Amino acid sequence: MSLAHACALLPIDGVSVEEHNPARDALRLKSLASWARRFTSVVAPDPSDGLLLDVTGCQRLHRGERRLIYAIANSLDWLGFHARIACASNFACARAVARYGSFAGVSDRIVVGEGDELDLLRDLPIEGLRLEQETIDALHEVNIAHIGELTCLPRNDLAARFGPHLLLRLDQALGDADETIEPQRPSETLRAERAFDGPVRQIEGVAITVQELIASLCTLLQQAESGARRLDVDFERIDTADLRETITLSRPNRDAKHLWSLLRPKVEQINLGFGVEKIVLSATHTGRLPHAQVERWRDDAAGDAAIEQATGELIDTLANRLGAKRITRATLVESHLPERAFRHEPAMSVRDVGDQASAGGDRPTTLFDEPELIEVLSVTPEGPPRWMKWRGEEHTIIASNGPERIGEEWWRSGLARGVLPASAGVECAAARDYFRIQLDDGRWLWVYRQLESGRWFVHGEWT
Repeated sequence: MSLAHACALLPIDGVSVEEHNPARDALRLKSLASWARRFTSVVAPDPSDGLLLDVTGCQRLHRGERRLIYAIANSLDWLGFHARIACASNFACARAVARYGSFAGVSDRIVVGEGDELDLLRDLPIEGLRLEQETIDALHEVNIAHIGELTCLPRNDLAARFGPHLLLRLDQALGDADETIEPQRPSETLRAERAFDGPVRQIEGVAITVQELIASLCTLLQQAESGARRLDVDFERIDTADLRETITLSRPNRDAKHLWSLLRPKVEQINLGFGVEKIVLSATHTGRLPHAQVERWRDDAAGDAAIEQATGELIDTLANRLGAKRITRATLVESHLPERAFRHEPAMSVRDVGDQASAGGDRPTTLFDEPELIEVLSVTPEGPPRWMKWRGEEHTIIASNGPERIGEEWWRSGLARGVLPASAGVECAAARDYFRIQLDDGRWLWVYRQLESGRWFVHGEWT
């Protein structure tokens, strides 16, 4: 149907329309397949919206297949996905019942017993056999619409008219032919390790070993064209439990010097006990970091890459010393109101904000959380101020620039009014006229006048 027809059928006022991105859907399906490995080690994506799981032997952990499929269904519901799940003796039967069981009134959660495949498949449409579209069209021409109708016809006639592929799919669904899948295999964790002949009790020796392991791991990362996002160092001690130290990075990195600068404070503070027998360094999280072309004369792009790398290393150092939650960065928001034009996000966030457009206009370096009410004298009612009283002190204004009018956000349905908390005792009009003024002591302030009430406030300061 057309987009207009679909929007007219929806019982809501606003409809969000997004362009279909098959590549993104395939990537998300692979992520969901990796998540499903908690139920079984053999999982394969079944494009475009399915998963195939080999649960042979895993049903014992859940005391039966029915408990297992309900555990999978509840976990998917918690993630926000409604799924039809079928468990059978072969993949073809389970796939057909799960995808087309609703046409025959089959439950969303069903276990097909061995030998009962034909009873469940009999009323399902022939599309459940994963046939080619040409074969499906040819079957519909002779009025064959259900799988059960195929079992009533001679096999030689089916093979002669529709090809051997039809019989193969039918035998796979009935369990008379084997079918294999290509499971999604987890990526191998890059690691470097060193086992000692005996327990090491000197911190200097441990530090040197960690440095050598970092160099070896960086070589592996370079070969894989990747960079580490998280490093785990495991110390196996002879007298107590193993010890693990972890560092996280804001951007993929394989610079041995930078990684050692982050690990060194943690290594120097570990308790060696009666000695360390083995050290394992693992890159548990990695990111794509391709090789860079080495040039004799660096252009602007190379300079920007160096600045980006230096910024990432600074964020890594601060986050690992002070805590990841304490290091934030301001990102722009699609709003022209000063108090809503940005928000603070963790600097260690995986999302790359990239180049952001300016909010427009000259903005103060310090924006007050709550605008402060001031007393103002001006020559004309709507002109710039000439005198003001702020925080109990009187000031003469020697220079001013403006006004810059900032209106309400009409898409918020009047929410632009009252953006400040009621406890602040400050009214917030729908529109404001901002002025940049200089006081007699040299400070530059950002003040505005509410158009409705005519009251003046200080909203920021250049420092």
